[in-house]
Amino acid sequence: MADFLLGCNYWASNAGADMWRDFSLESIEKDLKILSEYGVKTMRVFPNWRDFQPIEPLFGHGGQLERYTVKGKPFSENPYYLDGEMLARFSLFLDLCNQYGIRVIVGLITGWMSGALFVPSALYGQNLLTSPVALYFEQLFIKGFVEHFKNRDEIYAWDLGNECNCMADAGSRFGAASWTAMISNAIKASDSDRPIVSGMHGLSLDGKWTIEDQGMFTDILTTHPYPFWCQFTRIDETLSLRTTMHPTAQNKFYADIGKKPCLAEEIGTMGPMICSDENSADFLRINLFSLFANGASGVMWWCANDQDMLTNFPYSDHMVECELGMLDQDHNPKPVLQEMKKFADVLDSFDFVLPAAQSDAVCLLTRDQEHWGVAYMTYILARQAGFNCSFAYADDELPDSSLYLMPSVNSVLVMHKERYEALKKKVYEGADLYISIDNAVLSGFEELAGLKVLDCYEHAENGYAEIGGEKFVFSRTRNVLTEATTAEVLAYDSQGYPFLSVNRYGRGRVFFVNAPIESALINRHRAFDGNTHLLYRKIFGEYVEKKPVTLTGDGLFMTYHPTEDGAFAVILNHGAQEKEFSLNVKEGYALEKVYYGEVGRVLPYDACVLKIVRV
Repeated sequence: MADFLLGCNYWASNAGADMWRDFSLESIEKDLKILSEYGVKTMRVFPNWRDFQPIEPLFGHGGQLERYTVKGKPFSENPYYLDGEMLARFSLFLDLCNQYGIRVIVGLITGWMSGALFVPSALYGQNLLTSPVALYFEQLFIKGFVEHFKNRDEIYAWDLGNECNCMADAGSRFGAASWTAMISNAIKASDSDRPIVSGMHGLSLDGKWTIEDQGMFTDILTTHPYPFWCQFTRIDETLSLRTTMHPTAQNKFYADIGKKPCLAEEIGTMGPMICSDENSADFLRINLFSLFANGASGVMWWCANDQDMLTNFPYSDHMVECELGMLDQDHNPKPVLQEMKKFADVLDSFDFVLPAAQSDAVCLLTRDQEHWGVAYMTYILARQAGFNCSFAYADDELPDSSLYLMPSVNSVLVMHKERYEALKKKVYEGADLYISIDNAVLSGFEELAGLKVLDCYEHAENGYAEIGGEKFVFSRTRNVLTEATTAEVLAYDSQGYPFLSVNRYGRGRVFFVNAPIESALINRHRAFDGNTHLLYRKIFGEYVEKKPVTLTGDGLFMTYHPTEDGAFAVILNHGAQEKEFSLNVKEGYALEKVYYGEVGRVLPYDACVLKIVRV
């Protein structure tokens, strides 16, 4: 079975973030014994920076800094200013991990945790991402800690640290990238064998902390897809299509843009005030199967234990951090842990490595648009329509594909001319291109789309178009009034102007939609209960039908994984009702085996895993 990381983020049940100060082997062993019995095979753990490198300044005459030391001692006992007792405790902790068959990802610079900073007192007031003093001690921490533990087999990977982009303002993209490169290089200098995990969240295409930079300097990217905290997710209920597809969409977005594997490193529903324990279990189950099917490196719940009995900071003040565990305060497994156990057993039963899911299209994100929101909406619409898409930034090198999507284009810049010409060349040689427009300018538009622009105006308005008996309602803030020259108009809008058209461009085709149908969904409650996806199905249906295996049945989502002798298929039900389906296997293929579930129906928030072979 492929290496799919399955587990949770861990603080000891007796002390939370103070576990190294209030160190209890008895409590830790009790935690690990139960967690391991319920399928937890990997844990992300945190050597609290405040405790492991407790640097203090020593001052002399006139308040001048004399030197730094540890805990008021005249000198540090080692050149890295690390606390020897804490290192010994971490070693004992690893011994227990070994005993219970749990490997760990170590979040090295743990200065931010659960809404609080845990920083050595000598660094109070320093910018922890740019201050030369802070950077000096961070590098010493990395060198000393990694050198000390690099021979321990229990350690699977080194994580830069827990959401270090929350510790301070990096100032610029260059500051964030330089910090990432410095920490990564410090790790590699001491241990070049283990993968480096990003540990960051909230990345973007064009902000200070970018997906591209994290991908450049680390080996595994990370998402922390909480519905409660993430953009555009909590508009709908926890078990809505929007919300249950969010972790997979974001994981693919990061992996494709960053060109590195991506781990759902923290996932959770933020406790019983947000949704019931039963809903949390359903949320985890569908995401375990969906992330597995769509190439994620693994899934790790936040967190191992409820912390509602703790009185230390931050649990004393941050109520949202207290009831997030897989174990309650009496060490009883909650429904999410029971789901993890079931999924671990399913993975153990598989005798295959799941190949990568086939991508049917590349979604090109263009300049000056809400990249994540547009990518997220496009991904869900594509899945509803029955095909799968990957992501690329339009200014990066163009991936090969037979179908390109440029959704909700919104800029007078759009993309670099060299990339634009490369895209047009791909279409001219036989690829298909889909464009939906928001407020954008495209050079050579008439030749490409086969539509002549008569005029345009900016005014928020709603309209509709009828296609194949379906009425599609849309909204836009800029209306481009066109007439067809070489394009075939497939639908007109309510004003009588082309809404959907297709134009032959060389050997390829250009589909054009005169409304930003993807970005219009970003902030719309229950947007995916509507019929927008049927427009995608109308345009892209042939890409679905040409697969050797297809489904007849609404509300199910299939990933297709080609092999030398056939393919695996994973059928996902993101809905609250059992869904029935018919499996259509084309001539020359046959169903060989059902590995999980049953053919013909999929239970709520569950899956069916099967294999077809050539005959």
